[in-house]
Amino acid sequence: MVMKLQRWMVRSAAAAAAWLAFVVPATVLAQAAPVIPVETLFKSEGTRSLVLSPDQKYMAAITPRNGRMNLAVIDVEKRTGVLLTNFVETDVGRVRWVNNERLAYTTGDQQGLEYRGDGGLFAINRDAKMARTLFAPILNSRTWRHTNIVGGIKGTDEEVLVTANDRSPDSVDLYRMNVNSGRKTLVNVSAPRLVREWTVDSDSQPRATLSIDGPKKRWWSSYLDGTEWKLMAQWDEQLKNVIIPVDVDPLDSNTLYVASNVGRDTLAYFKFNMKTGELGELVYADDRYDVASFLVIGSALGEGGNLIFGGDKDAPGKLIGLRYQADKPRQVWFDEDAKKTQALVDQALPGNDNAFNMSKRRVLVVSRSDVNPGEWYLFDRDKRQIEETGVKRRPSIDSKLMAPMRPVSWTARDGVRIDGYLTLPLGYAPGKPVPLILHPHGGPWAKDNWEFNIEVQFMANRGYAVLQPNFRGSTGYGAQHLRLSYKHWGDTMIDDMLDGVAWAVKEGYADPGRVAVYGASYGGYATLMAMVRQPEMFKWGINYVGVTDMTVHQDTQYAQLYDDFTELAKVINGDQRADKALFEAQSPARFVDRISAPVFHAYAGQDRNVDFANGRTIRSAFDSAKKPYEWMFEREEAHGYRNPKTVIEFYTRFDKFMQANTPAAK
Repeated sequence: MVMKLQRWMVRSAAAAAAWLAFVVPATVLAQAAPVIPVETLFKSEGTRSLVLSPDQKYMAAITPRNGRMNLAVIDVEKRTGVLLTNFVETDVGRVRWVNNERLAYTTGDQQGLEYRGDGGLFAINRDAKMARTLFAPILNSRTWRHTNIVGGIKGTDEEVLVTANDRSPDSVDLYRMNVNSGRKTLVNVSAPRLVREWTVDSDSQPRATLSIDGPKKRWWSSYLDGTEWKLMAQWDEQLKNVIIPVDVDPLDSNTLYVASNVGRDTLAYFKFNMKTGELGELVYADDRYDVASFLVIGSALGEGGNLIFGGDKDAPGKLIGLRYQADKPRQVWFDEDAKKTQALVDQALPGNDNAFNMSKRRVLVVSRSDVNPGEWYLFDRDKRQIEETGVKRRPSIDSKLMAPMRPVSWTARDGVRIDGYLTLPLGYAPGKPVPLILHPHGGPWAKDNWEFNIEVQFMANRGYAVLQPNFRGSTGYGAQHLRLSYKHWGDTMIDDMLDGVAWAVKEGYADPGRVAVYGASYGGYATLMAMVRQPEMFKWGINYVGVTDMTVHQDTQYAQLYDDFTELAKVINGDQRADKALFEAQSPARFVDRISAPVFHAYAGQDRNVDFANGRTIRSAFDSAKKPYEWMFEREEAHGYRNPKTVIEFYTRFDKFMQANTPAAK
């Protein structure tokens, strides 16, 4: 049957535009893209998330309002919207439909480079009535209390399953919570120590846990055998023989799906028999990429994926597929109907990563790519018709003017394979090298993926090739790739980046006389360290909220002072007492005299991740060495700039700085 891509017949497009600022970008066809204004590229993003109600009549949207992300509901047929929140000092983080009338959502602070949840949980009806605080955020406290939704509960639309650390700040319990009253009822009778995550069966009963003892650098998983909790696996930061509970098989409550690297390096999915306590059948593995997250540095940082089951909470079904991050997002289906649906959707939306939920006959498809920030469609599986919703992640972006991102790899000087992404400017001609910007990611564990990146597109639009290396330490490439980074912030990790530049030059992509480097957070550190290590390679650098001195960072980073990251950081980053020489050698602020090109530094006063003490340190070092630099400081911003005016100022100065310091082609 022929699948039709049917345009949405919008009866009230003006109303929809008023609510969510929907814009249909003009189409421009050109071999080399015209210069797109900074104001257009970095215009505040549009809708961040869209979730279809269970009856498929409404869509919940996390969308901008008052300079923050707020919650709205759109009537699918009438195309009218209702604004449910009007926050000016906080952002809506996640939203889920509890039933056809009521929604639950979390809140936090969306900073420039990271989102910090505040632990709050709220509920409201789709008509903006019956708003209730289910759990109030606890601000300005070093003891973080939080309540998080795990999922729905079979047979009820008034309760959800949540985890909360009410009884102990270091361990979460499992509760049933009424979304109208906020009342919680404890579910677990007993629990292992220091639980961070619970895994439940289809009847919402606890079956497995993941525990973390940060100060002792220990992780362990447990499973419930009758009334007794038994140890499944235990490991440390070396990440050997890891077994992480993921899901209970809805059709067999004694079978647990787990992510494990027992007998291998990358995380794969296995079955675990909770009757015998044995690791069983391999479900799916990729020898290059982790299909799940080790969770060693908190939550997933761009790696891994998830299992996909059929059915819904009231009629759960079998495992039908999985998604994970490889060189590009990878979708694997075990179910023939899902495979056919994917083929139809991909045929209608070619070249995009198209993701959807198979639990309903009418599904919401999020379609995105390296050149498409993301847009949503409705697909009717029975009629085989797909319809535009008009909702887009960045309405001001014209995908035809964006530059494709291609997966690449090279071999580092010690033989390690390094993957990354190369984006070439539109109009690039083979054999004609262009200026290159090395763009290391932050974390340093937050790997880059094949996806739309507005900064990369900004640089490519100005005529630069952009190289994003997933150097050792980047998550998603197995345990060994992580271990190789321990205490190597400033040497082999930097080698991986420098070797990537050499590869790009050798392959004819990059002009060796016009190479620069830009990064944020650890990427800012890497910018400075690369310029210290190989000063002749770079014509300029931009350090955005970067670490500049390892001792200063250890003394001022909130996570190392007050969270349970303190001891782990000493193992993977180093310690100023035990590793004094290492900290000296890997602190770029102490070697500014070696830097031979101008640097633009940008910092913020409320940054808890990279404290402004790093900014003061590097500015003082540049002044003492009488090295040229530009400076930007925003007292009220945090880890990356959020205020639209500040964002535009930063990238405008970025634009002028790179154009002024990149020499003309010879």
